[in-house]
Amino acid sequence: MAARAKVLRATAEILIQEGIGAVSIEAVARRSGVAKTTIYRHFGGLDGLVFAAAAASVSEPDGPDTGSLAGDLREIQRQYLDIASSSINREVFAWMLTRAMSGPEAAAMFRKERVQPRGPTVVALQRAIARGELPPTTNIELAMHVIQGPLISKRIIDDSELTSDEFEALLQMTVHALTGNVGAPREPSRGRRSRN
Repeated sequence: MAARAKVLRATAEILIQEGIGAVSIEAVARRSGVAKTTIYRHFGGLDGLVFAAAAASVSEPDGPDTGSLAGDLREIQRQYLDIASSSINREVFAWMLTRAMSGPEAAAMFRKERVQPRGPTVVALQRAIARGELPPTTNIELAMHVIQGPLISKRIIDDSELTSDEFEALLQMTVHALTGNVGAPREPSRGRRSRN
C-alpha cells in the first residue's frame, strides 16, 4: 500500500475509534508506520491531513438523476443527513469549519472539500441548468451555499433532527430560492376584484 493511502487509512481509523482530538501527526505516524517527514511532505501538516482524510471518505459519484432538481436534491440531502447522523462526522465537520475560519489556507481546503467539481450536488446543479430549470448564468458556488447552509445550520450547528415534514419544507424552500418559481404563492388576478 502506498504511503499516502496508509496515512489516510490510519487517520480515518483514529477518527472513528477515538475522535478528532486524538488525531496528530505523531499518532498517525505510529499507526501507519509512515515517517512523520513523509506525512508532512504529502499533507503539509495536521490541517491538510484531516481535510484529505475527510475528502477521501466521500466518494464522488454522479449522484441521482431523477429528472428534476427537486428530486435530485431530495436524494442528495437524505444521504447527507444519513452521514450527519454520525456524531463523529459532525465532530469532524465542526472541526473543519472552525479551522476554515482560522485563516485563508484552511479556508481554501474547506472550500475544496465542500465544493467538489464532480460532487453530486454540483452535478445536480449542472443538470438542472442543462434542463432549463436554472438559468445558464447560475453561480454554482453561491447555489451550493443556498443548498448546504440550511442543513448545516439545522443538523450540525443546532444538532437537531429533521422530521419528514421539516425536511420536505426545507427542500421546497431551497428549490424555490434557486429557481424562483417552485412553490411560489399565486398572485391575485389583476383583471378581477374580490367581491368580499
